[in-house]
Amino acid sequence: MESTRKKIRDRISTVRTSHQDVDDISIISSGDTLPFWFLQTMLPELKPLTADETTDVCVIGAGIAGLTTAYLLAKSGRQVVVLEDGDIGSGETGRTTAHLFTALDDRYMNLQSHWGKDATRLTAESHMKAVDLIESIVKTENIECEFSRVDGYLFIGGTTTQKELHEEYEAAQESGVPVQWVPSAPVFESGEAIRFPGQGQFQINQYLIGLTNACLKMGVKIFTQTHALDTNGGPQANVKTADGHFVHCKDIVVATNVPINDTVTMYLKLTPYRSYAMAFKVPKGSVPKCLWWDTADPYTYTRTNSYDSDSDVLIVGGQDHPVGRAHDFDQRYFQLEKWTRDRFPQAGEIVTRWSGQVVEPHDGMAFLGRNPGDDTNVYIITGDSGQGMTHCTIGARLIADLILGIPNPYVSLYDPSRTTKRAIRETIVEDLKVQAQYLDWLKPADVKDIEDIRAGCGATIRNGLSKVAVYKDEDGTVHACSAVCPHLGGIVNWNDSEKSWDCPVHGSRFNKYGVPINGPSNVGLKVLSTK
Repeated sequence: MESTRKKIRDRISTVRTSHQDVDDISIISSGDTLPFWFLQTMLPELKPLTADETTDVCVIGAGIAGLTTAYLLAKSGRQVVVLEDGDIGSGETGRTTAHLFTALDDRYMNLQSHWGKDATRLTAESHMKAVDLIESIVKTENIECEFSRVDGYLFIGGTTTQKELHEEYEAAQESGVPVQWVPSAPVFESGEAIRFPGQGQFQINQYLIGLTNACLKMGVKIFTQTHALDTNGGPQANVKTADGHFVHCKDIVVATNVPINDTVTMYLKLTPYRSYAMAFKVPKGSVPKCLWWDTADPYTYTRTNSYDSDSDVLIVGGQDHPVGRAHDFDQRYFQLEKWTRDRFPQAGEIVTRWSGQVVEPHDGMAFLGRNPGDDTNVYIITGDSGQGMTHCTIGARLIADLILGIPNPYVSLYDPSRTTKRAIRETIVEDLKVQAQYLDWLKPADVKDIEDIRAGCGATIRNGLSKVAVYKDEDGTVHACSAVCPHLGGIVNWNDSEKSWDCPVHGSRFNKYGVPINGPSNVGLKVLSTK
């Protein structure tokens, strides 16, 4: 792992961020921890945009959503430019656990209650077709990414009753999902469970490499280390980069986990969470290939992947919390480890651990399509919930169809402009929690003096009425920024696990030097003098 980290640091040591030349791993992945996929596969190095471009479609974001959109459009003859402010997969795609599944984490019985049976059946169908599309792309492009069809098992966790689990089983059946009621999930005694056949899994970095290569062969232009600063729709549509270059286009697709082209509208409909993951060595073949999910809130999710000639890894995730509103990172990893070892005695050495960002829509459906209040040629893919891989693939197909003028049965289902009673209720509840975060302006800072900050750590300090976000390098060099998030003025908190500044209001995140690594903020924290 350390040799991999050294390769990464060598790769980025000369990359210029928007502040200065810094050795910061967030250029490769949006946090200081290293997801398992990067231990196996480094993603391709491409070049930044250095001149204006004219194209049919400009896609912002080179994760699974952006690259799949580019791929589908290029297959249909469209010219496409992709802009990515880090490297390929450096956003949340690279921090996934890469489940491909139809056991929706908002639960079929809840979706039926809110949306009705017809809409829920469409939802299930869209996710099944997304897995089919991924499989088709893997086969068509000969992508070696360990894609496989596997069984998935949903079993009781937390306060869920057997009656509620059976209601979910019946709702899934009514939604057209071919489920089975079984006495237990494999490996451990889970109690009665729902078996979901025909789910999927893959190695996400290897899949992104295959998508990238397929796009490049079709003439898609992909520019990395290129920060999209501003978008303008309409007849003279363009995307402006931080370096002052323009991509002139007919359509714009914002595939950046959360939209960077919206200040308020979409963020009243979304809540961002951090979710944690760990990879444990297990003897080769000792744990079958399948997916496990319990029904706790937050729920725990599990899968396997190959590792080396003697070992596989067991990848376990969960322990979610709203971004910037928790600091007990080690405790959350401890609980994940305990959950794992209680059920999988073959779990051995911890290979790596990491966290990622999940965006929950208040009404249970992703937002895929035309951006509300914007010109009709600006599109967004967001609200991935716990199904980032399938939601992003659904969004890519849906938006490609809108651009190509092809009818798509899911347009109204995932319409970003929709408003529902459930969403209004959830928005009011979440807004009260959001407003409470502004009390951080009045609370004491983390420390009273810079001397109280340990090397390699960050903390807020007071400077009169203002708060300052201070990071101290391992060598003692101090970096200071305003602690005020540029999005809507929340006070950022230090995330000691990912070495980042996280905003508890709408989930913007910045690396230790204040450079944006997660929206909605598209600009960095204001850099302050340390003299």
